[in-house]
Amino acid sequence: MAILMSASVLALSGAGWRPVGGLLLTSAVIMVSVHQDLRLRVWIGVVFGFFMAIAFGISALVTAIRVNLLGGAAICAVVLCCEILLILRWSLRRRHIG
Repeated sequence: MAILMSASVLALSGAGWRPVGGLLLTSAVIMVSVHQDLRLRVWIGVVFGFFMAIAFGISALVTAIRVNLLGGAAICAVVLCCEILLILRWSLRRRHIG
């Protein structure tokens, strides 16, 4: 019974937001790194960073769904769509530059 009570207290206190927020923060930091690699024309770092950012975004979305954070899942979906749009924009811009 004590385990169930402590789990419900953790769920109500917002402990599920910490991993989701951490994953979203990591994804954002990777996108900043990708932007820097684009300026330096380090293409291997760009491609690897794109995959890592998308992986962390998907992981945040799955974590939010598993923890049953409906608002968190919506935020993660919006962030993931924005990351994909940025990737498309940067890749299209690269084709016109290079």
